[in-house]
Amino acid sequence: MNPPNILLIHSDQHRYDCIGGHKLREGIHTPNLDQLAAEGATFSQAFATIPICTPARASLMTGAWPHQHGSFTITQAEVDRAARPEFPLLTELLSTEGYRVSWTGKYHGETTQPPGAGRLGVADYRAAWDYKAYRERLGIPELVRDNGYFGTADLDCPADRSPLAWQADQVIEQIQDSSKAPFFIRWDPPEPHLPCEPSQPYAEKYKDLDLDPWPSFGDTLEGKPEILQRQRRIWNIEGWDWEKFLPTVRLYHAIIEELDANIGRVLAKLEELGLSENTLVIYSTDHGDFCGGHGLMDKQFCMYDDILQVPLIARWPGKIPAGVSPSVFVSNSIDIAQSILSAAGIPAPDTFVGKDLLKLCTDPTYPSREYAFAQYFGTQTGLYSCRMIRDHRYKFVYHPTGTCHEFYDLETDPGELKNLIGNPEIGPHEKRLRQALWDTMIECKDRLASFWTEKEILGPT
Repeated sequence: MNPPNILLIHSDQHRYDCIGGHKLREGIHTPNLDQLAAEGATFSQAFATIPICTPARASLMTGAWPHQHGSFTITQAEVDRAARPEFPLLTELLSTEGYRVSWTGKYHGETTQPPGAGRLGVADYRAAWDYKAYRERLGIPELVRDNGYFGTADLDCPADRSPLAWQADQVIEQIQDSSKAPFFIRWDPPEPHLPCEPSQPYAEKYKDLDLDPWPSFGDTLEGKPEILQRQRRIWNIEGWDWEKFLPTVRLYHAIIEELDANIGRVLAKLEELGLSENTLVIYSTDHGDFCGGHGLMDKQFCMYDDILQVPLIARWPGKIPAGVSPSVFVSNSIDIAQSILSAAGIPAPDTFVGKDLLKLCTDPTYPSREYAFAQYFGTQTGLYSCRMIRDHRYKFVYHPTGTCHEFYDLETDPGELKNLIGNPEIGPHEKRLRQALWDTMIECKDRLASFWTEKEILGPT
């Protein structure tokens, strides 16, 4: 069989509960992603390696944990560093083995040089910011962004001339230009990352829609790290009720439906060209988004499922069973990287440490994870470390630079509203997860696991 084509659609900041087919929330319309899931696998327990753009994307390129590849936070933050140049990159490995590698959309400084013109093995890179010149040529007025990161409806922009429509046009061209070799096409929509700016018809559809609060809304932050209160002060959202957040939530829903519609255009082109059967399609994102969850915006300084749990869908006819939903834990970026190499028949370097999603779907003997693990090192307002470990019911979050640690019973408290750290009723579970966190950090050589932190991570004996 010929090597498969691979299409990776990797959006930015898409919450897990904002896929219509997951049936977790009213008012989410993603018919094309729902159809993709029906024809492939939906991984219901996929979690970001780190809930920050640049290092999560560096993990996707290197197949390694952030503490291994060395990119810790976003560009222009206190520690601004790309992945270490000695790490083999996913796109370079694919290019070396004969894949035509194309990329459209967001690049966020995750490597020491940008993609394109052969750099990073990428033959054809079309940057998201190139849309601006296209819009100017069409004479569409520049959007006045008078609401900052809370978003603005792009009412002068028709749907077929929007940033997402333009990106989909580029991806379709890249598919058509790749007929002579197996292709790896990476589409990184900057959406639905704030500020959300849906085009006219989508913005109009949602402008008056009544949407329920997230399960995590209404968090008093009592008994939680003080830095979360600080985040509310920085964003000037202290005391906001749901009505204050609702306009931003509507824009978030609207841009997700617009993203889905343009994904549908790309998938339809694969079908039209007869490429669907031999193309592995993966949809995912780098991390989630608060969008009012916990009374917060964006994604900083904590490890709640609003920002950690992510959608992950994979379709490969004849290779991935249709309609399956594995409940195994997935470390999103590193497992996607590992799986792409596996699908392409390319041996993974030792620096790629993820699991093979294809085997997790089809081989019951393939070893899966007992726990999900994630890291955090800080972002815009400074360094701040967290580590998270969870099983299917409980979650422990270690805050070495915070005012307290966190422990949640996700069965009785799915919104993670009540911090149970130190509660004797769940003491054995806390002790077990503390040990699991220590063991995981030792196994992956996380340097935060040391003589200085051992007693604090493991807790009272």
